[in-house]
Amino acid sequence: MNVEQLKKVMKYHLANFNDEGVEINNDTIHNTVLSAIDGYGNANSKYIYRAVIRWTLKKNGHEDKPWPSDWFDQSVAYLAPKII
Repeated sequence: MNVEQLKKVMKYHLANFNDEGVEINNDTIHNTVLSAIDGYGNANSKYIYRAVIRWTLKKNGHEDKPWPSDWFDQSVAYLAPKII
């Protein structure tokens, strides 16, 4: 998996949580789609999205790198190269 493939996966999963009607592209800021309070406990879009992206990276042979502390306020294009 390369950065461009990861961006596609990230956008796919953002689209699944996008009940806000935000345009999903490389410039989409995570906090415009995801939320820590839209579910029950850890079963919220922010937690699930991060978990599925981490799982995808590990499943494709990548290290489970620490995410930047500000990832939630950043775009797909910003985050992808930092975590792959």
